[in-house]
Amino acid sequence: MNAPANSTQPLLTVVGARPQFIKSASLTRALDEAGWSQWLVHTGQHPDDGMGKDFLTELGVADPDARLHPAQSSRSARLADMLGGIAQEIERVQPAAVIVYGDTDSTLAGALAAHHAGVPLAHIEAGLRSGDRSMPEEHNRIMTDQLSDMLFTTGAGASAQLRLEGVPEENIIEVGDVMLDVALAAHSICRERIPPEWPSSEGPVLVMTLHRPGNVDHPELLSGALDAAGQWAKETGGVVYFPVHPRTQKAMLRCGLTLPEGALNPGPLGYLDMQAALLRATVVLTDSGGVQKEAWFQGAPAVILRDTTEWKELIEVGASRLFEPVKLKSGSGRDALVKGLVEAPAVPPIAGSGLFGEGKAAQRVLQALEQRCC
Repeated sequence: MNAPANSTQPLLTVVGARPQFIKSASLTRALDEAGWSQWLVHTGQHPDDGMGKDFLTELGVADPDARLHPAQSSRSARLADMLGGIAQEIERVQPAAVIVYGDTDSTLAGALAAHHAGVPLAHIEAGLRSGDRSMPEEHNRIMTDQLSDMLFTTGAGASAQLRLEGVPEENIIEVGDVMLDVALAAHSICRERIPPEWPSSEGPVLVMTLHRPGNVDHPELLSGALDAAGQWAKETGGVVYFPVHPRTQKAMLRCGLTLPEGALNPGPLGYLDMQAALLRATVVLTDSGGVQKEAWFQGAPAVILRDTTEWKELIEVGASRLFEPVKLKSGSGRDALVKGLVEAPAVPPIAGSGLFGEGKAAQRVLQALEQRCC
């Protein structure tokens, strides 16, 4: 991309995990159309291209300008390597601002690197809180917000949270959700797309994703979720479509767990295939922050395998329901999850909901950046 006439400095964008590659696509297109220069840094948090760069390719975004290769031996080692690598890229590029997305370790690494370098920091998806301090993501988003100069929120609830935490009003910019921008742009393609290994029968399909350490690193909870999915398939005559996350695959192998009867694993899915699967799903079971939103964007009800969610709007409008993972330790709890999946109601439409910017978030981010970085 070329630099805009009124700014010779690029924007440095940090991405490293599945949701960030997707979120960045919408803003990257808006920046490109406006003539902004962007330096895209892939932190290597997800080193597998099936969970990372492939999303950029299918969404029409150029390859990252820099790709890091952090240690994967521990979270601390990976975070340290990402922080050091991003710092080097900031020194190299001298950006007008650093942009980070969401709540991953890549987000925090980018925020710390920008802060140490004295470069303005823009956080997209600021102000979200689950209230669960046991989640690494909760710590990441809180610390990133404390370091940010421009806090782009998805809606009124997140903006109000930042005010409660003492963030100056002029730093809070309510724009909506860039993930909805991408989903709406891709909707017509997804209607015509058949995901890999999609069931040929006309029966119900449960689309399932699990990856959070609080679930998959606990054998009893992971086993309970798999058992419940298998029970759902048996009771409904349906198929469980379960693209197994690399972390979950390792946990299953470690614990000697296999896919339940009635389930299939198509492997990691690209963005468009995942959206096409959600569009065709009868119901969704997930512990992902991104997938619970994407399910609603594609019209599928979701059961969220978590105690809390940062996307409280989904619960309020009836698009999703929470299910406490600890209940999976008992047979009655697994029965309750199956019942919740079977009885999941139809979801309300996005149009007219007033939530998440209704497809205009990226343009609003761009307008704010033009005002503050030129």
